[in-house]
Amino acid sequence: MSNKRSSIFDGILKQNIVLMSGLVTAPIIVAATTGTRALVLVISFFMISYPTILLCRFIPRKIVYTVRTLLYAAVAAVMFIPTVILLEMWFPETTKSVLIYVELLVVNSLILAKTESRFYILPYGRMAVDALVYILGYAIAAFAVGIIRGLLAYGTLFGLRCFEPIMPAAKSPFFGFMLVGILAAICRGIAGRNSRARNINKAHSSDMRKEEAQ
Repeated sequence: MSNKRSSIFDGILKQNIVLMSGLVTAPIIVAATTGTRALVLVISFFMISYPTILLCRFIPRKIVYTVRTLLYAAVAAVMFIPTVILLEMWFPETTKSVLIYVELLVVNSLILAKTESRFYILPYGRMAVDALVYILGYAIAAFAVGIIRGLLAYGTLFGLRCFEPIMPAAKSPFFGFMLVGILAAICRGIAGRNSRARNINKAHSSDMRKEEAQ
């Protein structure tokens, strides 16, 4: 049961699509300079990716891979339209400033890669939960980067002034790249420590069973 639970939550830490796999990083590195911008990216990622994954599951697997990926992108492009309409209603100024990065999410790796390598080999209900967890992992990475940069560069948290800016350069893509790298290192360190702890526990349990058998 523990192994099954672990695999369900892989997308949060162990296989975080941004911090562990290094995918869909460009929008976060460049555009997630505040918490509000990160929120727009997360909403976009969810509204484009999740319905596309659920709908494209019904595309027959007998269709060749190249055509399937084109169909995935076509469905995502359709989902892009209502996504942008809603975002322009909710966050008009922010949406205009990050729109080009929202457009990139139409062909993001969660749709084009993970669908084939992971999601579509699972039962439909399990796939729906698994994809949602991966999107949550993306949200954690986006908010971590956006909030840290917003506080450092602007001294704000979701538009609320907290203090004077500490490091205006934090809004630059270079700083975003460095911050994602630092968070990725932390994430990998935690995942590695958890893996070592599980291996030690398994070895200990195995030794205990051997002793009991003797």
